[in-house]
Amino acid sequence: MKYVSIILILLSTLWSQPSVLIMSPEPGEEVMDKNILIPASFYNIPDLKAENIQLILDNKNVTSSTFVDNEMISYYIPSLDPGKHKIELFTGEGESVTWSFFVLGERKQKMEPLVYSGKLRTSTSIDQIDEESLSVNQIFFDFKGTAYEMLRFNTKIKLTNQENSMYQPRNVYGFKFNLGDILALNLGDTNPQLSHFTVSGKRIRGFDAALTWGWFNLQIVKGEINRTVQGELNNAYTYTVDVDDDGNNFLALSRQGYTFKQDVLAGRLAFGRGEKFKWGIHFLKARDDTLSVNRIVNNATITYTESAGTFSGLDSGKVYTVDQLSDYALIQSGVDWSGTGPKDNLVIGTDLGINLDKKRIVLEGEIAFSMTNNNIWGGAMSKAEMDTLIDDNIDNKLASFDLGRIPFEPKNITDIFIINPNMVPLSPIDPAAFDDSSDVSLFDAIMSMPSLAFRGRAVLNYWGNNFSINYSQVGPEFISFGNPYLQKNKRELSISDKMKLLNNRLMVNVGYKHQDDNIMTSVDNVESQNTLSLGLNILPGPGLPTANISFKTIDRDNGINEITTLTDSTYNDNRKNTHTNHITFNLNHRFNLLWSHNINTTFMLLNKKDNVSNRINDNPQYIDPGIVSNVFNISLTTYYDIPLKTTLSLSTNSSEFSTGPGKIASQLFNTGNI
Repeated sequence: MKYVSIILILLSTLWSQPSVLIMSPEPGEEVMDKNILIPASFYNIPDLKAENIQLILDNKNVTSSTFVDNEMISYYIPSLDPGKHKIELFTGEGESVTWSFFVLGERKQKMEPLVYSGKLRTSTSIDQIDEESLSVNQIFFDFKGTAYEMLRFNTKIKLTNQENSMYQPRNVYGFKFNLGDILALNLGDTNPQLSHFTVSGKRIRGFDAALTWGWFNLQIVKGEINRTVQGELNNAYTYTVDVDDDGNNFLALSRQGYTFKQDVLAGRLAFGRGEKFKWGIHFLKARDDTLSVNRIVNNATITYTESAGTFSGLDSGKVYTVDQLSDYALIQSGVDWSGTGPKDNLVIGTDLGINLDKKRIVLEGEIAFSMTNNNIWGGAMSKAEMDTLIDDNIDNKLASFDLGRIPFEPKNITDIFIINPNMVPLSPIDPAAFDDSSDVSLFDAIMSMPSLAFRGRAVLNYWGNNFSINYSQVGPEFISFGNPYLQKNKRELSISDKMKLLNNRLMVNVGYKHQDDNIMTSVDNVESQNTLSLGLNILPGPGLPTANISFKTIDRDNGINEITTLTDSTYNDNRKNTHTNHITFNLNHRFNLLWSHNINTTFMLLNKKDNVSNRINDNPQYIDPGIVSNVFNISLTTYYDIPLKTTLSLSTNSSEFSTGPGKIASQLFNTGNI
């Protein structure tokens, strides 16, 4: 068995990079005694669970009064006594932060015309795996301040040696300005949140402006999702040999290996303060810029591989530039390029939120509809062209759908969306639903539209219980360029209850989740997954270890119960029915010994088995999906009195799995990090 060894060297010249970002008050900062907000952000902790997070203020657990999710925590204090105050923040994932700030008495409060601070960090990491190495150098610059308490500003700049014009940006340039709680403006690189189905965390380079005026809320986002990438010079073209009208051969050069600049405009208009009610409508309009990719790349090279004599003067196997091939070649227009076609995307939707009984009851819902065109070369088609798209009959119908129902000419709305045969879906709703003889109701046809997405959520927070039920459905052809992380063709129902016991020192989490792809009106084989989970979070208090225990069972079934027979002697056993047990135990402890230390230990066991009992053992293509995996990790992080942090960790991963009928393989990985 081959061992993989990874050596990570981290050099920090000023501050190390914690996974918890203290937003305010900063360590040692002086603040006024009224309306104190304590927010912190979590940005480098994978799979963080909100229920594990604990906030301690002056040795008192105040977590139950905070707003907390897996991205941030915030705690609002109407007033606080003057003097020094201590905050302890525990994530339950091996990270904890402790800091202090000072509250000024009324006599010491003063309005500073300008208060600012900055932070500069650098890091270098070197990864070595066998003969392959990767070196990453980064510089971070954060600058923030306030002016007359109303104007707040901050910057986030990251420069890295990974920046390359052949890829999307790795450098980050972000500038944020806030005018009280009325106006927020982000310039440069921003990750806006409009709604779950339109723009949700996708990096956009441009601007994001949000206006809040009482019950009126408006947010506008404009910029680019992707920047232009012309591609590698040795991969910019592919060619075919073609014949012109005179019977002469020529090289037809087609562009490839490029990325169009993708522009986006998105917005959300909402009414309501959000305390009890908020209703919003949102949209996204994104389109590739067809002029952003150069048709002619003069320095591009092509390896000519045709046989001798095809073109006089060209040698097979020789590399030529596009300039050198000008007498033999014709560069194709965009519609004939072999690379990805330019795309168009439109998403519209609405959302509603209702809070009752001081937010102990939360009701949320959102629905969105998308249209996507995977190739807008050639522009939009007219109604007349749509009439003969499927058949040759000139009857003003697309299949059985009466085109007269469309109240506009598609060629007149190209600024909004380009309609042509490359749309996904070609028909957003089943045309048969409009037929009087159809056995599919219009409501069912709408709710099963392949490009529809919706979700609903209800939360009840009473007697130490946080009970929630969620339902969501994302159609197989729903696409939002502002949220490419959505899992399509999925319907999901989840029920969970989080119970806080023993003064928040014991938390019990139970949950059930069902997922399937039974969205369309007719699905032959429904894939489904059922998950049961139980979690215990033990948080005895400051100075004592914390422990997390979770148990999860997953049952998956693809709805196929019979073997598919291909011929009299061959078959395809594509049945899937598996059961998985997943157990995780984590222990974390913060202690002082010369310096401040944090030790974290994690053990994970995964056992997956095949539930199909009547497999044919002599099937040479069958690979048992079962797997047994054990993972153990221990790490020690030390915080020194100087701005230096070191981390030592050791991991081991052993697993057994099938490689064929009756064949079992095993793997063992040991990893050490310094």
